[in-house]
Amino acid sequence: MVGNLAACPYCWAETVVPNSPMRTSKLTIIVRMVSIPMICVCAVGALLGAPVIIGGAIGLALMLGFWWAFTNIVTFFINPGHYRLWKKNGGDPFFDTVPSPFNTDPASTRYQELFREKSKQEWEANFGPLPIPSPPDSIKSIDDPNVI
Repeated sequence: MVGNLAACPYCWAETVVPNSPMRTSKLTIIVRMVSIPMICVCAVGALLGAPVIIGGAIGLALMLGFWWAFTNIVTFFINPGHYRLWKKNGGDPFFDTVPSPFNTDPASTRYQELFREKSKQEWEANFGPLPIPSPPDSIKSIDDPNVI
């Protein structure tokens, strides 16, 4: 399996973490979302004149900007912890929740940190706090007096 080597923070076991697919860029998603409406705006603009094209482009940009801000603000106020996890992982609540014709990333790529946090919360709800054992000797510091 191809991937990076990672140590589990709970049991210190080393595992190979598969390389997750790259996220679809925000620019690509915007182009996909804007292309069909802009074709319609240009078609109407060809009949009515250039100001319709300019107005349609500005209106579309304002609408997308509003929905981006609205989605981020609502997500932040509903659950600030999940919002921070989302942003920490390079995600964005607006772009990650756009439907699949525009954002083709699988759910595992879109919501990686949120899935990990949900798994941790489910574990703690069913079994109590996660046990965090001390690291094995190979990871302990040389200055540690407990290392022989």
